[in-house]
Amino acid sequence: MSLASPLKAIKLAVFGQAKLMQIACYAALVFGAMGLSSTVNAADDALPKEYIPLVQGLIDAAKANDPEAIAKRVAYPLKREYPIPAIQNTQEMVARFNQVFDSQLLEQIANSKVDADWQIMGWRGIMLGSGEVWLDLDGKIIAINYQTPAEAKLKAELIAKQKTGLHPSASEFVSPELTWETAKFTIRVDNMGNSQYRYAAWAKGKSLSEKPDLVLNKGKLVFDGSGGNHSYQFRSGPYQYHCYVTVLGTSDSPPGELVVFKNDEEILKQAVIKAD
Repeated sequence: MSLASPLKAIKLAVFGQAKLMQIACYAALVFGAMGLSSTVNAADDALPKEYIPLVQGLIDAAKANDPEAIAKRVAYPLKREYPIPAIQNTQEMVARFNQVFDSQLLEQIANSKVDADWQIMGWRGIMLGSGEVWLDLDGKIIAINYQTPAEAKLKAELIAKQKTGLHPSASEFVSPELTWETAKFTIRVDNMGNSQYRYAAWAKGKSLSEKPDLVLNKGKLVFDGSGGNHSYQFRSGPYQYHCYVTVLGTSDSPPGELVVFKNDEEILKQAVIKAD
């Protein structure tokens, strides 16, 4: 079994360039978009010879501006910055190709030099430049830390649509962080600006257009080590609500967990069964 094979079981989450910069400031993470940071400072080693043909194949596909060839070199699902939906397969990648790959990104890949612009980052994969593109050790694209104007427009449209569907008490925010379903709750965490976050929860089955059953403000983002896992943490009197986001996990890890504490004693834990 190749080293790359178990890596395919690792679950990765996309953050977007703004999120990646935030991650770098907190922990100098190597995971950002799809869990891989765009601000890694130095490579572990030069690119070994066995990976050169894999990288060169992507470069050649970019030079040819061949959507199908590039789509076949992607590890799916390819996550995009929330709330943009992940790309699930080759056919969808071809259909959304111009949304993800514009002329600037294609030129960067096409004009890159295997021996100068691509670096091996140990078990984390192969990185282009400052992390704009990441490949796994099978040569598959696992992260694109670049957002085209088309994706930026789509993100703005999706956020505006979310806001119109939410109860007025939860409809104002800077950017959405997550929407989760657990066995008993639907949960939203939103970035309110100034490094503060809001938690809103509805009983399972309620519409998000209804008033939330619980709203907590002034939450914080906390990173757990260098693997990309992080949590949004909120406090209400003796209660603490932690939304743990799984970036680095196993193939059967849930996307996250809601854990509630009272006076630092765990009183509730629910795995995420659906993450938008």
